Amino acid sequence: MSLRQKLSKNIYINYAFCFLLIGILVFAVVPISKSTLIWNSDGITQHYPALLYWRKLLRGLVFHHHLFAQWNWNIGLGSDTFQVFSYYVMGDIFTYPAILFSQAHMAAYYSILIVVRLFLAGITFIFAAKRLIPHVKPASILIASFVYVFSGYSAYVTFAHPFFLNPLIILPLLIYSINKSLTTKKTTLLFIMTAWALFNNFYLGAVMGIGMAIYWVILLITNPQLRQLKLNLKLILSVIGGIGLSAVLFVPSMYQLLNSARSSSQVANGMTVYPLAYYLTLPGMAISNYSRPYWVTGGILAIGVIAILWSLRRFRQFKTINLTFTISGIILLVPFLAALMNGGSSPSNRWTFLVMFPIAIAVIHLLDNLVTVDRKDLIIFTIAGLLMAISLFITHSFSFTFDLGGVLIIYGCFVILLLLAQNIHTINITPNKIAAIILILTSLNAVIIMRDRHTNQFSQSKTMLMTSSATQQLTNAQKAYETEATPKSADSSRSLIDGQLQNYLGKAPADNLPILAETKNINSYWSLQNTYLSKLNNELENNTGNPNDVTNNADYRSLMLQYFGVSRFFKNSDNEFEPAGYEDSGTATNSQELLTADQTIPLIYHSAGTMSQQQFNRLDPSQKEAALINNTITKKAKTTSNQTLLNQVIKVPFSYLNGDTVTKKHVSVTMPSTKIDPFITIDSTQKNIKGYELHAHISNISFHSGSLNQRYQNATNNYIQTHSEEMMLSGQDTDLRYSTQLFKLNWLRKNATSISGNTGTFSIQLGYGETTNVFEQMGNDNLSFYDPKASTTLNLGTVKSSENLVSLSLPSSGKYDFDLTLWAVPTGSAVTKAINKNTPAKNIRLQKNSVTADYQAKRSGILATTIPYSTGWHLKGSTSKLPRVNEAFVGIPIKSGHNHLQLVYQTPLLKVSFIISTVCFLSLLCLALFEFRPVKK
Repeated sequence: MSLRQKLSKNIYINYAFCFLLIGILVFAVVPISKSTLIWNSDGITQHYPALLYWRKLLRGLVFHHHLFAQWNWNIGLGSDTFQVFSYYVMGDIFTYPAILFSQAHMAAYYSILIVVRLFLAGITFIFAAKRLIPHVKPASILIASFVYVFSGYSAYVTFAHPFFLNPLIILPLLIYSINKSLTTKKTTLLFIMTAWALFNNFYLGAVMGIGMAIYWVILLITNPQLRQLKLNLKLILSVIGGIGLSAVLFVPSMYQLLNSARSSSQVANGMTVYPLAYYLTLPGMAISNYSRPYWVTGGILAIGVIAILWSLRRFRQFKTINLTFTISGIILLVPFLAALMNGGSSPSNRWTFLVMFPIAIAVIHLLDNLVTVDRKDLIIFTIAGLLMAISLFITHSFSFTFDLGGVLIIYGCFVILLLLAQNIHTINITPNKIAAIILILTSLNAVIIMRDRHTNQFSQSKTMLMTSSATQQLTNAQKAYETEATPKSADSSRSLIDGQLQNYLGKAPADNLPILAETKNINSYWSLQNTYLSKLNNELENNTGNPNDVTNNADYRSLMLQYFGVSRFFKNSDNEFEPAGYEDSGTATNSQELLTADQTIPLIYHSAGTMSQQQFNRLDPSQKEAALINNTITKKAKTTSNQTLLNQVIKVPFSYLNGDTVTKKHVSVTMPSTKIDPFITIDSTQKNIKGYELHAHISNISFHSGSLNQRYQNATNNYIQTHSEEMMLSGQDTDLRYSTQLFKLNWLRKNATSISGNTGTFSIQLGYGETTNVFEQMGNDNLSFYDPKASTTLNLGTVKSSENLVSLSLPSSGKYDFDLTLWAVPTGSAVTKAINKNTPAKNIRLQKNSVTADYQAKRSGILATTIPYSTGWHLKGSTSKLPRVNEAFVGIPIKSGHNHLQLVYQTPLLKVSFIISTVCFLSLLCLALFEFRPVKK
């Protein structure tokens, strides 16, 4: 056989050629439009800044031999470098070559490496499949590789979360290593693959670990010859060794996860079953990825869906993969099981990427046994196709788009092709031609599925991918903040930088871009957040706080910003909030106004008073905010609180619906309705609150969307009543399009699947003058930001004498119940005086992994700080655990007289993790030498 013939039959070369063609059809639009694969949400706000920052740290380590700091003052109020970046980049081997390229080329590097990841996923699949099923046709493996690589999961994470592609590379090797361990008794590869899976990303590694445990049990059930105690003990020890090898990243990361804001969320978001719409969506999701309910990405290529049905009909013949499909189907139906696969938190079905491997294996078996497809199979395929079509039609509001129709047409083509294949001799078509047609249809199917975020790529106003120029502009802009924000490297004051993407995509945050410069921006949007800081923000009812960004912009509340030490606020021109106490400096940075505050709480200080936790808990959120300015809150504090500022917080009388003046009002109304007068009048006699900050405390919040019939009747009645009132006001029918029948039909079309109501999503909006603020409750289908609250506080801006109306808007349909209280919080000179009553530490200096200061104390006590609490902090020369004060921060014990303080930080469990990894690495070397030693003949 000639070299040319060998190359033409090489499956890897054929795969590369086909991947190139599909890749051109999917990704060519990106360079043509001078765009990138950076998503203008999490891509530009999390993944891309993480890559740039990690490159900076790596270059310092490799080229300048500087160990990067374990504590980073530029991540929010301060955070652990390992614990934040181990989730995103530290374990991702594809980020390490970034040190060889300039920052200007990082957007291209980011985009190219996404395609490389996709390509390598197919390579590892082919490698594993050839060894797990050695006697099958290469064409079957080639087609199956595209089923594995191109799915709804890949289509989504390629653009949204690129490092989520890495498990697709690791998974085939992990499965192969388990089989190799059980069949050859060699566990070195399993040792390595376990370590890589967890080192790559502790969360995705844990998901794969759960999946592999299930797969291992299935293997033991279906293969009695593998039930050998010694063999399986060796496998278990190898897995434990792999976990130990990854400990240097895995253990600190897991520690942070257990102490993060996410770890306290309700299991399965409190659900026992999914909404009806979810179950109606599932059949259609099998072949389409038009929606992602509870992270079911779907989008299995049509030949994959057919292979599942074909395999399940032959349950005994393919017991291992069929048991896998059965268990997977059960997990998909039960929120609690999905939550267990997701580490016991939200019911996220990210784990479904694990099923793509057995689906692709089923495709190989199907293609190698096409002659076994019979009439019953074709009937099943046809019925399944009809069910999927009905599902797509219903759950897409009884309409179709190109993508939905496209996948159904391809599915139909496959069924017709399999029908024709039964008469292969009659129609004179060769098996090679059938394989070629299947490959072409599969490739076309892959292109349609991978369109995902390319459907709006040709619209400059709707595209969800960042352009190269916009990415470069945002990256370069960060240095300008550094000049204004940190005149001294040791400056401990902080900044707040408004989001920089408002003109790119609505509310999309750009919170993490400032990490590229030394700005100490308090807004920090990362997956793992300090649980104590989250608790404090919940106590203060910071309306903008969420599990991914616990402080956020502090709802622009003056006292909160000053308490957190924010001396510089870079404000967007369209931002209606201008916190009192912050004055326009007259300068602008990146088209943002720079507002500054002369007085803020220092990083380390002795407060004028102390307050017990019990006393603090009795206060309303606006009062708590004021109490923190002058008091250190501890569990056992004596009652020596300073209430000067606290006593100036005023509960504001108001009238609702022009009724009696009250300080608390219960609102109960069913929306939509024309019967609510959405205005609240502040008592005009409260002259002393001018210049104060107005807060709306909304408590005992309850919302019920109602049954389908209730919502239908209420919406219809409101439509009729609104039209009638408009006619009465104008004296004639001004809406010639008025039609109750069309309204009813359209309403039912949009809401027919939501029999049990919505997922708990609703909002309450308040306005005062030019300021509007909204409380948005995410539903239980939101897997990152679901954080049910029964109470919140909205900042309505500065009280003005000319404005005394507060507007109330309830946009969601359903029954609202809540209590409303208004508070006026002091600002300006009153706050300055209060801050000056505290005694700041002197010579505060931030250093690498430490902070130093001096304090002259009249008596022993505790200094307060605004350094987020972590067990990694300790006083140099002391082994005592530092106290936690003010819910979230490190407290520093001091003695009478002069105190030279040096707080030192070390990532919790990092040392012991390094030792474990070292021991396990040596164990791996010994294991490899033993298993691969030359065998004497």
